[in-house]
Amino acid sequence: MKKWLSSIILFTLILFFLFPTLGFAVEFSITNVKIDAFLLKDGNVEVKESHTYQFDGEFNGISREIIPKESAAISQFTATENGKSLKVEQEDDLYKIHRKGEDETITVILHYTIENGLEVYQDVAQFYWPFFDDRNESSYENL
Repeated sequence: MKKWLSSIILFTLILFFLFPTLGFAVEFSITNVKIDAFLLKDGNVEVKESHTYQFDGEFNGISREIIPKESAAISQFTATENGKSLKVEQEDDLYKIHRKGEDETITVILHYTIENGLEVYQDVAQFYWPFFDDRNESSYENL
């Protein structure tokens, strides 16, 4: 009995390594992104981002990584689609926007505030913010 059980386990392991499971990566493209940044007198910046995704296959949502510069912070992050609020989950600087679907094009609107996003001096103010950098793996067709 032990020999028979050992043979089944060995056979299962061999099959597992010979025929690995397929990854279920979702094919998508980001066809359009529009970012509006509204500079406020208090040094904060209100941001509205519109992202249009074209999905080929089943998907569970999108993600957006926003890494604040030193002395700045991200607050009041929300996501909507066609005026309907979407569930947002935050893990450090990564925001996961939950929205299930399959084989469709969607446009998601992101709103957030960059606290202390402006460098304000006595005679001038400066806004320099890297909305995307080399950590971003996605390519954008129309930004």
